[in-house]
Amino acid sequence: PMILTYVDALPSGKEKGLFYALDLGGTNFRVHRVELERKEEGEGVSEPEELSIPKELMTGTSEELFGFMASKLANFVAKEKPGRFPLEQGKKREIGFTFSFPVNQTSINSGTLIKWTKDFKVSGMEGKDVV
Repeated sequence: PMILTYVDALPSGKEKGLFYALDLGGTNFRVHRVELERKEEGEGVSEPEELSIPKELMTGTSEELFGFMASKLANFVAKEKPGRFPLEQGKKREIGFTFSFPVNQTSINSGTLIKWTKDFKVSGMEGKDVV
């Protein structure tokens, strides 16, 4: 059976703004900055960075793995030219997270890891909310 995703609408193609995307799967962790502008074809600019995940993190603790991802995202954002991506007062950066492992998703922002695959065996995560 298919696992529900709780995504209830497709993009219109008229989205606009600055977004970050994190992608954890396999042996790599990807961080993207995507700048969408209102154009006829919904074009955008993507600036990706791909990082290898150290083997010890694939079998370590959740704190180590998610700490690694947080530090890489922080480094990625720190490399931005000052003022290039201004943030309006009261706004926060928006992040999408692709977690390429089986999850029992119970809402758009909640889901528990069913099991690790792809040589990952991070302790204390199965059955926990990873969203």
